[in-house]
Amino acid sequence: MISPKNMFGSMPNTGPEIQVACALIWRDGQILLSKRHHSAHQGGLWEFPGGKFEAGEDPKTCLSRELEEELGIIPRDSYFMFQIPWDYGDKSIRLWVYEVFDFDGEPEGLEGQEVSWFMPDAIAQLEFPKANHAIVRAIGLPRIVRIYDPSITLEPAIWAVETEFRCLLYFRGLTPGVELDTAIEAALTRGHQVILTLDQLSCFRAGCGVHLRKTDRLSEALSHLEALEAPWPITAGIRDEQDIERQRTWPSDALLISPVRETPTHQGMQALGWDRFSELACTVGVPAFALGGITQDDLQKVTENAGFGVAGIRGFQ
Repeated sequence: MISPKNMFGSMPNTGPEIQVACALIWRDGQILLSKRHHSAHQGGLWEFPGGKFEAGEDPKTCLSRELEEELGIIPRDSYFMFQIPWDYGDKSIRLWVYEVFDFDGEPEGLEGQEVSWFMPDAIAQLEFPKANHAIVRAIGLPRIVRIYDPSITLEPAIWAVETEFRCLLYFRGLTPGVELDTAIEAALTRGHQVILTLDQLSCFRAGCGVHLRKTDRLSEALSHLEALEAPWPITAGIRDEQDIERQRTWPSDALLISPVRETPTHQGMQALGWDRFSELACTVGVPAFALGGITQDDLQKVTENAGFGVAGIRGFQ
């Protein structure tokens, strides 16, 4: 495994994994995709543009070079999302996934590949290499998770809209009913995403996802998910490799890793710290949110440690 501490430093491709940087490239609400040549590995499938590290390259340098060589564009900046370690059997790769919102140049297939812009909703219908599926499921995922706590916050519907940022809202502890319905409606109207626990699913509607808890029975959870209309995102929480292994068959689009720092809600539980958070975030293969003593100001720190976003209660009220 790559050392998380070296994430944005020199990163020569000397290990058994093939290191690849790729990007979600946005323009006017659409995403740019390339189609792999039929003679290539995983040929004929769509992919997110990018390519392999050269010796001594760091991920962002690799991404910039590949996008210029393949598409003729130069990203003005790129924002880390997550890593995907993947074993195809005949080869092992690690994707370093970024988002690009601004670039110079007009993209074209300089290596003879087909390129095209797609609306996010259309991308789920396309065929990708299996390692790319987690990227497809991460499209549009907010980088901030706000967790409701009735002991320290206002009425749920008011709390849901008291932020200028687009968020993933977790109405933890609210029982199904008018109050939760009203809060969900307020959240969705403002463009937020919502995750519900299994006991809240009577309030499910389009725009909601599901948060799976460690106390949930997998068979019950899967039966509930199958009965829902396109739930997204599906999230869960982890603390260590034992949680990862136990939840390996769970259909998670993103994970909350906690507690990164000591908090009143995790009394007596040793904080993971940033190095440990980074180790776990590099392993899970989906976007990782840091939870526990975290505020919105920690977002850059999180991405520097292989994470995707921030989550919390007190620091997000």
